[in-house]
Amino acid sequence: MISRKGHNPGCIRLVAGLVLLLCFGSCAIDDDRDLCCGQPSNAMRYTYRPHGAEEFDLHIFSLRHLLFDGEGTFIREIEPGADPKLQPLSLATGRYTMLTLGNMTGNSILNHEEFPQLDQLLLAPAASFEGRKGIFGNTDELFWGVRHFDVDEDGLIHDFGPDRRWSDYRAPATEMNNIHCHLTVKVEWNNMPDGFGDYEMELTGVPTACLLDPGEARKAGGFIVPAHHSTGRHRLRVPLEGYELNTDFVTLRYTDDVIPTLRIYYAGEQVSPNIDLKQAFRKWGWYPSQIHVQEYAIRVTLFANGRAEVSPMFEGTVSDWINGGSFS
Repeated sequence: MISRKGHNPGCIRLVAGLVLLLCFGSCAIDDDRDLCCGQPSNAMRYTYRPHGAEEFDLHIFSLRHLLFDGEGTFIREIEPGADPKLQPLSLATGRYTMLTLGNMTGNSILNHEEFPQLDQLLLAPAASFEGRKGIFGNTDELFWGVRHFDVDEDGLIHDFGPDRRWSDYRAPATEMNNIHCHLTVKVEWNNMPDGFGDYEMELTGVPTACLLDPGEARKAGGFIVPAHHSTGRHRLRVPLEGYELNTDFVTLRYTDDVIPTLRIYYAGEQVSPNIDLKQAFRKWGWYPSQIHVQEYAIRVTLFANGRAEVSPMFEGTVSDWINGGSFS
C-alpha cells in the first residue's frame, strides 16, 4: 500500500524506468531532431529542406568536404562516407570549419590549393565553351553548406553555431543550400528563322565566380548563400528543332543587381538585339536575391524588323512568380 505521507520508492523506480524505456525505445539514431538522441556525436549530418520537407536525395548526389581550422586555414579534404547524409569524423581536439559542396564535378573548380585560406576561396565554372578562352559552358547544379564546430577531448562534435536555421536540431547538422540558377529559354520567330542548323545563345554579365567565405555570405529567403565575386560570358550551342530553340543555362545564382543580358547568334552573326533580362525581371517582379531556388523560364520572340519580345513561361513552382506581360 502506498503511504499518504510519502512516496513509495519502488513506484518511483518503476516510473523512472518506464520513462527511460520510452525515451530510448523511441530514439531513432538516423533522425537528427530526436530529443532523446540530442548528444554530441562524432559524425556530421547533412540536410536539404528548400520548402520545409527533406529533399536531399532528390537533388544532391555527391558531397565534397573541405576542412579548415579555427583560423580559416585549409587542413585537408575529407573522403566522403558511404552515406552522403552522415559523414563520420575523426578529429583532434579543437575548433574547425567544414565547407561542403554538393554535386561538384569537373564542370566546377576551387582555388583551395593555390589560396588555402577560407576567406580567399572561390568557386567558378571550369568548362569553357568549345575551348574559347573566357567563355564558359554550363556549370554544375551546385549546393553548399558551412558549419563551425568544436571537437572535445573524446572526439565528439559540439555544434552551437548561431546561424542554425532549424532550432529543433539536437545533433550536429549542416544545412545544404542551393547556389546555382536554371534559366530555361525558348526562342521563336514571328516569321521564319534566320537559317537552319545550330545557333548559339550567350549570356553576358552572368556570375562566373562566387566567394565561399562564410563571413561574406548573404541570406536569400532565410537560406545562407555565398556572395558573387565576378561576372563574365556564358554560351551554349543550340540546334534549331521545329522552328524554335530550346535550352537551359545552368550558372551560379543571380542577385538583384547581377542579372545577365541575352544574345542569340547564327553563323557567327548576332541575330537578336541585346536583351537586358534585368529590366524584364524587374517588370515581372522577379527578385533573385530574395529567393533560394532560382528556376526561371522565358520565351523570346524574334521579329523581322530586329525587335525581340520576351515573356515569362510558367513551368513548375517559382517562389517569386508574379504574372507579367511581355517585355520588348
